[in-house]
Amino acid sequence: MDDRADETAAAIAWARTRPDIDGDRIGLWGASQAGWVLPKVAARTSVRFVIAVSPAINWLRQGRYNLLAELRADGASASRTKAEIARSDTVRRLLQRHATFEEYLRATHGDADGMTARRWRFITRNHTADATRDLRALRGVPVLLTLAGHDVNVDTAETERDYRKVLDAGGALTVKHYPDAAHSLVKRSVERSDLRFTLTAVFAPRTLFADGFLGDQRHFLEEAGPGGNAEGRHG
Repeated sequence: MDDRADETAAAIAWARTRPDIDGDRIGLWGASQAGWVLPKVAARTSVRFVIAVSPAINWLRQGRYNLLAELRADGASASRTKAEIARSDTVRRLLQRHATFEEYLRATHGDADGMTARRWRFITRNHTADATRDLRALRGVPVLLTLAGHDVNVDTAETERDYRKVLDAGGALTVKHYPDAAHSLVKRSVERSDLRFTLTAVFAPRTLFADGFLGDQRHFLEEAGPGGNAEGRHG
């Protein structure tokens, strides 16, 4: 996540060298894992605004939330749920002692479950990620937090609670809820059908997203721009 933040800050620095770009109007838009990156970037360079879409807070808690949410969605039996939690606990112990990918394979009896050596290295470097403290870098920056009503990837209640705890006092936080949206802020009814998703993406791409999602961002940017008055709002 630190590498991603460094790359983003470098891109902003480059953009500010260009005469055709107003360096005072550069902001950040990020989704999901970007929850760990956005505040790190803001700590490295000034930004005009931040739009955080379904951002995560704590890596390990988010992983457990996602596991249990997907098991519930699948209607998993009690025995399967117990087995999956046990496997997750095994992986956590391996991460805690910085185990190699080979040790991971041995511990899971060769059942990689889609895990690759590259992915394992990425997880070992980031599994302690927690945005709570980093969020302080966003104090005073207009922030739009967008949250989905059917998010099986991120615990939106935890995300909103932590953002409010750190940022509400400054009055620059706006929170928007989209009850009919999935994690990607695409309408849940659309996301659940591959055919409907494809047809909508081709013929009416703007209607992929939850009602109000695009318009709310446009309004937020207008308020955060020169002469705007981006104060905290909730909806």
